[in-house]
Amino acid sequence: MKKIGFIVYEGFAIWQVSLMQMFLKQDGWEINTLSVDGGLVATDGGIYVDSEILDNKDPKEYDLILLAGGEINESLLDKQTLIDFLQEYDGIIAASCASSMILGSAGLLDCEYTTMPHIHAIYNEYYEDGTYVDTDLCVTDRIITSRGHAHYEFMMAVFEKVGFTKNDPKIEKLALKLSKGV
Repeated sequence: MKKIGFIVYEGFAIWQVSLMQMFLKQDGWEINTLSVDGGLVATDGGIYVDSEILDNKDPKEYDLILLAGGEINESLLDKQTLIDFLQEYDGIIAASCASSMILGSAGLLDCEYTTMPHIHAIYNEYYEDGTYVDTDLCVTDRIITSRGHAHYEFMMAVFEKVGFTKNDPKIEKLALKLSKGV
């Protein structure tokens, strides 16, 4: 069974990744919801999810690390347990929108990346190592970043990277229909 380490924090935007998670869960992926402190964590819409404490987990047990965008509190970017966890992980990391700051704070954005232009402008100290690309999606060998509104493109890039679309070529049409209502 393949495993996802879904890292959450107060104010995360679950809507950016929930459809992706549904498809992967139906395909047999296990999703472990992780946070720095463990326990209940509020989404940006006020819904609470339960999470396991991050420092009890081995990053190498995951096939994918997933982060949704959201309202990032800068104190999160200094959490050594989070930085260590991400730095020890050597697989695919998918970070939507503002969560790319988390990757930047861990020194993992020494590649092309994207986020919302205003986030990049305001928090540019977290983005010093890489190359910002003014686009909806960036995919490198192991890092996928996107703008928050590009949740469909982000989902499809993750599916492609983990080989999900290869197993079910019809998934792209269904995912588009469900994510964009067409």
